[in-house]
Amino acid sequence: MGFTGVWVVVALPDGELGQLPAPDEGWFVPPGEVGGERAWWEAVHERGGAGRVVHGLWEDEDAVRLGELIGGWYEGADALEEFRGAALERVDERRPEQFFAVAMRKAFPFGALAYGVGPGAVLGLPGWFGEFVLNADQLRERLPEFEAALGWSGEERERVLGRVRAWLTGLGDEPDHPAEELLDGPLRVVRWAAARGWGVLGAAPVC
Repeated sequence: MGFTGVWVVVALPDGELGQLPAPDEGWFVPPGEVGGERAWWEAVHERGGAGRVVHGLWEDEDAVRLGELIGGWYEGADALEEFRGAALERVDERRPEQFFAVAMRKAFPFGALAYGVGPGAVLGLPGWFGEFVLNADQLRERLPEFEAALGWSGEERERVLGRVRAWLTGLGDEPDHPAEELLDGPLRVVRWAAARGWGVLGAAPVC
């Protein structure tokens, strides 16, 4: 069965953020099983196993295991559906510099990013697997976490992009999608919002 994974990051002034469905205390909380999975994920990432995906096939057990963890979050977080719908509506109202949006066939965009940057960067970000709401003050405080997770350079950046491409080729149907977009697009938006005293949200609907 096919699906389309979507990820949007949208800059909004605090007044507009306040009009969104109010986040419940339990939103954006990592599921309990992630604690047990983190040690495994860190070990896989350290030994470079994240790049072993074979084109068009689910032959890398590590990739499949991570994909199931990520997919289980998106499909199981029913309480977030109203928020995700409202986030998509805000994309239509923004100028290009105020949002990042990507849709991928048979792939979770944030999953590809997570596979690329590894658990330390991903689990240091606000929210959970690309979904979050930060007002202006919170974004200023947590901007360094976005910079650490997305602002790679030199050889490290190329290694990250190589793993992102492996995911898109092996687990998704987007071998030609520019991997750089998953690093540069969200970082561009959060920097833009922080510089102007706006907040930001991230949402990852599955269609």
